[in-house]
Order: sequence, then C-alpha cells, then structure tokens
Amino acid sequence: MAGAVATTRRLWSQLRLPHGVRSAVALLLVAVTLGVWLWQVRPFDSRHGFGVDAPSAGIGAARAPLGAPPSMPGGQGGYTFMRMQGNGADPVAYDPCRPIHFVTSSVGLPDGGDALVREAVAAMSEASGLRFVDDGLTDEAPTPERDPFQPDRYGDRWAPVYIAFATPQQIPRLAGATVGLGGSTPRAAADGVLVYVTGSVWLDVAAMDDLLAAGRRDSARAVVEHEIGHVLGLDHVSDATQLMSETGGSGAGPADGDRRGLAILGRGVCRPDL
Repeated sequence: MAGAVATTRRLWSQLRLPHGVRSAVALLLVAVTLGVWLWQVRPFDSRHGFGVDAPSAGIGAARAPLGAPPSMPGGQGGYTFMRMQGNGADPVAYDPCRPIHFVTSSVGLPDGGDALVREAVAAMSEASGLRFVDDGLTDEAPTPERDPFQPDRYGDRWAPVYIAFATPQQIPRLAGATVGLGGSTPRAAADGVLVYVTGSVWLDVAAMDDLLAAGRRDSARAVVEHEIGHVLGLDHVSDATQLMSETGGSGAGPADGDRRGLAILGRGVCRPDL
C-alpha cells in the first residue's frame, strides 16, 4: 500500500474557552494530521475487468455530469492536488457522471455528528459541483485499511465514501495529536486514466467531542470539510486563509483558492468503464 502523510496545524488560539478546557483542547487538537492512503492501483485486465475485487462496470453512471461546477471565483488564493494523471496536467478526480455515495458510521457517533457530516458534505458538494448521495448510517466499524469493494455489505458497486468518528485504538494513526485522516482510492481504466472510486474520513472522536462540547461547531465542521477536501483530491496550501492550509483556514468554509481547486476537480472525466 502506497501512501503519504501531511500534517495540518490549526490556530486553536481562536477558541474562546476557559483556560483549563482550552488547554485540554489544545493538547488534543494541536494538529490535524491527514493520512492519505492511496491503495495500489491495479491494472485493468481486458479479459476479466478488475477481477473479483471490483463491481460491474458503469454502476450508477449517467451519460453526462450530474452537476455543474461553479464558475472559477476571483481572488488570489491557490490550490494544489493530491495526485496528477500521467500527463502531469490533469488531477485525479471522481467521475462527475455518477454520484458520490457516502455513509456515516454509527460506531462512536457523537450527538449531532451525522448532521455535522451532512453539512460539511453539502458545502463541499456546492463548491465542486459533484453530486453526493447520503446512504445514511452504517454499522461498518473503523479499521486501519478498508476494502473499496464490499459486495456483502453494499452490493455490486464501489463501497461508499466512509466517514467515522474513531479512537486511536481502532485507528492507530489517530494517536497523539492527530484529529483527522482522509483519502481516496484510485483505479486505473484501460487507457491508464485514474479515477477515484471511494474514500474514507476518520475523525478523532474525543477531539471532535471536545470541540462540540465547547460550542465550536464551526471549527468542528471545518475539520470535516478539510478532510473531505482531501478525499476529493485537494492537497495542502501555504496560504493560511484557505480551508486546505496547514493551519486549517478561518473556519468559514472553502475560500477562493479552495473553490478554484474544487471546481477543477468537479470537471473530472466520466468513466463508465470503471
């Protein structure tokens, strides 16, 4: 399994909390570490497709993009991408001709956690033009490595994007000051073009509980939005005003650079052959 790790530091000095609570939150939330796990891309086999570890091709595919990416906003904010195609010019992205299904794990779900996830997904959907479908709660438990194809649980399709509130015991990479982990799985079509087919977001349940208990729902939502940004294909930027900065932005959602990058990712290629 190939992978990369990036660390995000948030400006928790903005939290207006009593000193003791603020210190505890700062200890837990001094960084948002994003582990991007890019499973080995398996080549297409013209005789058997992708074998037993892939669904039938074209499940849920439409003939045209389901949404319309917004116009590129003005401003000076930048963006970078997690992974590029072999041509070096285009980013790897999701297929805009089929919806991105997502589920939220009921395991360890804090009060209001599912609503928080839906709000964050809606914000990133609006900014990218990609269509999301909420498949509700799942009892799928957090595990360090997740199979992108789980027919016994989700049927003949790629497993939906998985969002879970987890502990370091369940996900060891959440140990220490790590608040979030996220990434997407690409698969290669017959011509070598890579397309993301599913992804995961893991959120440290104790850290998120502390933010919600402290009344900082906007900050908690920004953490989820940041991680979904990585799932969709955005990487970190140095501009502290952007959601995808290592400092996590202002907590006000995607900024101009984030939106430019998301609009490009929303213009990915339709690949009914996957």
